[in-house]
Amino acid sequence: MGLFLLGLAAGVAIGLLGRRARLFTYGGAGALGAVAGVTFYAAGWTWGALLLAAVAGAALWRLYGAAVKRERLGPCGIPRAWDWSEVLALTGWPALLAVVTRLGAAPFGFYAGFCGALATTAADRWATEIGLLSPRPPRLIVSRREVRAGTPGAVSTLGIVAAAGGAWLIGFLGMLLPVAVAWVRDEPWEPALAWLPVAATVGGVIGALVDSMLAGTAQAVYYCEKCERITERPERCDGGRAEQVRGWWWLTSDGIDLVCAILGAAVSAAIVGWLAPGTI
Repeated sequence: MGLFLLGLAAGVAIGLLGRRARLFTYGGAGALGAVAGVTFYAAGWTWGALLLAAVAGAALWRLYGAAVKRERLGPCGIPRAWDWSEVLALTGWPALLAVVTRLGAAPFGFYAGFCGALATTAADRWATEIGLLSPRPPRLIVSRREVRAGTPGAVSTLGIVAAAGGAWLIGFLGMLLPVAVAWVRDEPWEPALAWLPVAATVGGVIGALVDSMLAGTAQAVYYCEKCERITERPERCDGGRAEQVRGWWWLTSDGIDLVCAILGAAVSAAIVGWLAPGTI
């Protein structure tokens, strides 16, 4: 119970600090606390710390270059504070993997998947937030046509590089934390951990690219006549109803985040299993 309370307190504290910067709602802060508490309790503080680091890092990038982003995105494009549904979409699958590990599943295979899911979250958010600052217009991933910054399904070279950097960092931290614990305890550590930065980078980048592919084809997107731009929001910037221009109405960015987290986890675990046979 102590680890659950530690994770709960740490998650809520990060969420409330983020709320002051308009990064989280109260519901988002509570959801982050609950997910962190479950992860800490089910799999230990190394798993929980990695989850909180991934979420906090992704959220903080929203503050970088905020004035430029507001100018480029317009009223309809400015992202809202993360609510409970978005937090669960980003962290729900990693938390579930932690719970499955608690039930006795092979721990390292699920840890590789856990890192891959979080690497996908980092890759997607770093690509979005850093890519918005690209000096060159992004292009739709499906047609290569130049579009305005913030258009769902658009990618840029800077964004892809940022995605790789974010995914690699999560993989590196995923390797570093258990190795550091083993070193402090004077215990041997799993050699397959050395492959986590590679596996998480590949899994995270693939997950982020599939996210862009789905956003550019199947996700419901709308057109705001007020500011004349494509947006993920079903309402215009003046509060009226926006016109849906493509995609399935039920497929939102939260749903895509969840699907891509599952994909990133599977790819990362598969790569570790291939590079280090017998560990998964």
